Amino acid sequence: MPSDRQREGLMLTLTVRENAAVSALAKFRRWFLMNRKRELGRVGDTLQSLAVKARSMDAPVASLSGGNQQKVVMARALLSEPALLVADEPTQGVDVGARAQIYKILRQVSESGIPVVVNSSDAKELEGLCDQVLVMSRGHVVEVLRGDDVTEERIVNAAVTSTKRAVEADNIALKERTSSRLGRFLTGDYAPSVLLLAVIFALGGYVYGRNPLYTSSYNISAILALVSALGFIALGQTIALLTGGIDLSVGPLAGFLVVVASFFINDGKSAAMIILGFFLMIVLAAVTGLVNGTLIRYVKFTAIAATLTVYIALQGFSHLLRSLPDGYVNTSVSNAITRKVGAVPIAFIVLVIVTLLLEYALRRRRWGWELRATGSDEESAREVGVKINKTVILAYIATSMLTALGAVMLLAQIGVGDPAQGVSYTLTSITAVVLGGTSLLGGRGTFIGTLIGSVLLIQVLNATTFLGLSSMWQYFFQGLLILAAAILYSLARARRRDAPA
Repeated sequence: MPSDRQREGLMLTLTVRENAAVSALAKFRRWFLMNRKRELGRVGDTLQSLAVKARSMDAPVASLSGGNQQKVVMARALLSEPALLVADEPTQGVDVGARAQIYKILRQVSESGIPVVVNSSDAKELEGLCDQVLVMSRGHVVEVLRGDDVTEERIVNAAVTSTKRAVEADNIALKERTSSRLGRFLTGDYAPSVLLLAVIFALGGYVYGRNPLYTSSYNISAILALVSALGFIALGQTIALLTGGIDLSVGPLAGFLVVVASFFINDGKSAAMIILGFFLMIVLAAVTGLVNGTLIRYVKFTAIAATLTVYIALQGFSHLLRSLPDGYVNTSVSNAITRKVGAVPIAFIVLVIVTLLLEYALRRRRWGWELRATGSDEESAREVGVKINKTVILAYIATSMLTALGAVMLLAQIGVGDPAQGVSYTLTSITAVVLGGTSLLGGRGTFIGTLIGSVLLIQVLNATTFLGLSSMWQYFFQGLLILAAAILYSLARARRRDAPA
């Protein structure tokens, strides 16, 4: 019996009968079907024995008073014929009359032979209800009271006088558990990045051993150029995921921006027209992010529904503008975008600089703190003054603007307005972000990890070619990397969660 009956104890859109019966459905079954007569009889008798006041068993449970809702929770527990009943704050938020009835019911359950464990912060409640009380402080049992010793005064005294000793014990344990720098690092945000770097070097060494051409300047340059396009889009996806959302529209947006640019950034066009093309890419990206953020925050779409809607719309616009690949990109512009310093594309250097700036902002600036706070716990963030709507909308605009940078790289790489290009970047960007250790639940991640995840992902795709493997292996390796990243991330979060606060 959870303490928060509305969030954890009841399904408020279901009826009184459905809430009471849901844990005991197997007991109302005949062969492969539910026996409605048996269900109505058992549920009705139990609700009647608990004196639940409702206009009918099929009334919405949300229409009941707090005390009657709590009795429905108790009815469900009893119908499941439990071996043990755990009541967490059983009278929280109920009136005095309902409280007395709940005490009586719990005593009757105990007398019937079912052990009842009550967790309560009300010492007076424990005194009148329990045969034995374990007083706990900071996770430790500090006093065990039985029989006549179970009094409000003894309970409160044990809790108050034992707190300091428990805190000191916790502090010692905390120092022991945090003394290892390696332990702190393994539960930190940058552990996945180091692991990915190790995988990158190991994979590179293996492929080089099979094919020495793998480390040629041409191949290194090709890999980093592809990383530049994916990296910018993945950085944007990281921002969306940090808010606890996701942006499925980044792939079609990149393709759509390339299609739009293919009408302006062509051979024979004036400098003003080319500048206008880039300006339109920026404006359309900002508008797309604004639409995504508005749908999520004000129209109340889920992030998946909102960005999927925009995904479909952008794909439609791309095919409307260009039914077939056309509009070849200005050669001088393409050469400028793909210029290199040695074997390293300048665009990749820019990507690294942008990544470091975003990482600094994430850790050191208010924007980053508000972004992570929103993704960690929206309600708590709102209570401490974070403007959630503004934060999320600006996050999706930033996501689209970074996607526009990726589209510029894509523009130079494919060199033509192709409506079919760009769609695959939705999946690959999410893959790169997950590999980098960013949580799909929001609130935790790194831009550095995303960059390294992008490098590894492109490297894997490139390595399959040098190893002579079919395209099937590309998908297999991507899936394997995501699975490994998810498992390692979950283990790290579990260790962090189990550590003392």
